[in-house]
Amino acid sequence: MSLLENLLVCGMWTYSIQTRDLHWSAGLYALLGLDPRTVSASRELYDLMIHPDDRLSHEELIERAESGGLAIRRFRMIRPDGRLLWLESRSQREYDRQGRLVLLHGVVQDVSDQEKVRSDAHLLATEISSIKKITGADFWRTDAEGRLIDTASWSRLTGETAERLRDHEGLPAIHPEDRQIVRETRAEGLRSRRAVEFTIRVRRADGEYCYVDCKVTPVLASDGELIEWHGMSWVREAQAQNTQQTPRIQGCHVRAARALLGITARDLAEAAGVSFSTIRRIEDEIVSSKSAALNKIEKELVSRGIVFFLASGAKASPCR
Repeated sequence: MSLLENLLVCGMWTYSIQTRDLHWSAGLYALLGLDPRTVSASRELYDLMIHPDDRLSHEELIERAESGGLAIRRFRMIRPDGRLLWLESRSQREYDRQGRLVLLHGVVQDVSDQEKVRSDAHLLATEISSIKKITGADFWRTDAEGRLIDTASWSRLTGETAERLRDHEGLPAIHPEDRQIVRETRAEGLRSRRAVEFTIRVRRADGEYCYVDCKVTPVLASDGELIEWHGMSWVREAQAQNTQQTPRIQGCHVRAARALLGITARDLAEAAGVSFSTIRRIEDEIVSSKSAALNKIEKELVSRGIVFFLASGAKASPCR
């Protein structure tokens, strides 16, 4: 039994409901940092060592035991040497022939390491939540090869399943013209093992594309080994819906956008579903900027990667 207690870092106890006698095994004495030659097991001593916020009265103990609430209990214990432990007690009830609860048997195990992991995870989640509130960014992780581990934020944005988001070759949620950017940036990051930044178009759950700015930094072990990558991303919601922005684009912006794309007015007219003469009239500022045709043209330009933003003086300017 001592070997088992040492291996599991645990101890055993028995408590009499009627007499309030408490018996501790050698393993429990060792766990509590007490010497059985100088200290006798007692409920009072046990209670004094339990963290004040976690103590139960004798009445609470009996009530919980009778209701089954003490089957598993986790609490903090302060040893005489000042060390604080998280302990987990698992108990079993024993009744007499009249059905009265007479004995509690239990095993107590040191779960401090588990609590530290859980506490660290909670702290990390809180920190990430705070970062998101402050910066407006989503936090995510990839493995050392740049393969996505955390998919929750990307799933919310794209509506894609985790399986599809981990298709690191197909990159289904990323605009076809931007997939090479992701591949090249990943290769550059793996080569240099330095932080990288990039901007891509991502298909949202509603089927529309939005621009997403990403920053990714490597996480290294103490020996310099690359463990994983941590990333943050910002969705440009205003640019994703630029067809609703004011002021509206004008003919000069259409000409500038065509020049950036290297397409003719006839090509743009055919793709946007308007006539060639309409394009000409718009570019010559003959047609009102409220024209329905202008909406189609703007949408076509945006789908090709043109972004209209407000420059100084609240004037719309195109860029790619």
